[in-house]
Amino acid sequence: MSFWIDVPAETDEERVAAWRRQLAPLVADVFATYSAGFFADYSPESLAELEQFVLAALPDPAVMKEPSALPVVKAAVGYLGETLLRAGGGEWLWGQGKYAGTPCVALEADAAQLAPMEYITKAVRVRDGNQFTRLWSRIEAGHGADSADLLLTLVETIVQNRGYSCTIESDELLLSGDGASDWVLPLDNLRRKIAAEPQDQWPALVADHLSTMFAELDVAATDPLDLDDFERIRPLLRARMYPEDMADVGIPVVARTLAPGLAQRVVIDQVNTIVAVTYDRLSHWQIQEQDLFELAEDNTHDDGLLTVEDLEDEDGERIFGLYGSGDYASAHVRWLGAYPVVGHWGAAFVVPCEGTVFIHPLNGTDAYVTVGTLAKMAMVTHAERPSPVSPSVYWWNDGIIELAAEVRESGDELELHVSAEFQEVMEQIAEYADGPG
Repeated sequence: MSFWIDVPAETDEERVAAWRRQLAPLVADVFATYSAGFFADYSPESLAELEQFVLAALPDPAVMKEPSALPVVKAAVGYLGETLLRAGGGEWLWGQGKYAGTPCVALEADAAQLAPMEYITKAVRVRDGNQFTRLWSRIEAGHGADSADLLLTLVETIVQNRGYSCTIESDELLLSGDGASDWVLPLDNLRRKIAAEPQDQWPALVADHLSTMFAELDVAATDPLDLDDFERIRPLLRARMYPEDMADVGIPVVARTLAPGLAQRVVIDQVNTIVAVTYDRLSHWQIQEQDLFELAEDNTHDDGLLTVEDLEDEDGERIFGLYGSGDYASAHVRWLGAYPVVGHWGAAFVVPCEGTVFIHPLNGTDAYVTVGTLAKMAMVTHAERPSPVSPSVYWWNDGIIELAAEVRESGDELELHVSAEFQEVMEQIAEYADGPG
């Protein structure tokens, strides 16, 4: 017997057969116990609800190893795999290589093994609620279920050709070799960067992406930066926005929440790489946390303002974009007052990913419609582009940032959950437009 099956089996064929026999009753029992309202019809449309069930039952990856969570993990693996097979054709198989001993699927259009457990783990770690539907969209669009395996193969090959070795855990590249023992590179941005490109362009794109890491390793070997020398670090400090719930890679980083879902971090710009300042590093410097944020913001602001582009569409909706910095455009939402994009009641804005800021000046009742347009723009960009920040809509007024509306997907529709504070502003705008009496 093994973790996955509850009867003895000598061969992989026997293990697959045992797994398939226990699958239906296991899934039915788990959902009846933990989520009676879940309609388990094994359709691609049910994957979003499956992921919400997984996120509710498994609050973090560590919980997945607890005995009480094992039925949920096994049921989720079984349901995800079976759904992909019913929609895309194929068969269950017993994993080989790094997936050894794990139930996997091979789709008809792509014989490579796909491990549902890998995507369950990623969903629990990333917690954006879109991992399963994104997986199916990629398969349905013809990228193939082996896209992830191809990417990992390219990464491993390029790393090895540079004389390093690596392991990949939870979608992170852990580099080892001369001078690289502490290097960790998340692969999500790379995955987003290449997703829309033909696979024959992937080798060049992956090599270009990894070249910045290798360049920084070369610099670290020949002219290492003394991170304790604050006077040398001072001009390198910058500020930018990140998701509020972004993982700290094991070490708490200097960050502050500006509004729900939106956090600001202080980083060190090392030209080839951007490194978050940790609280441990801060403890070695003679500066207070608040002063550090102010210094980082001043440095970022002193790099110069961005270019403002009027994106007014055919319906006359006034939306502006800020352009000119792929690494620090998000920081500029702190000083929107420096741009001609602020109305009488401030501005509504979205920062779905680094390098992308869309803004609507709040002057009239067109805000009702335009905020919805901003939400649609944010949701699409946040789901697809590298360095995602937040899909929510925010309100800037006199230098203060607040949540305007949380954006959620519901099937093919977007739901806007407007905050009480912003609802009050919208009502004030409507009253002003109606005039007295």
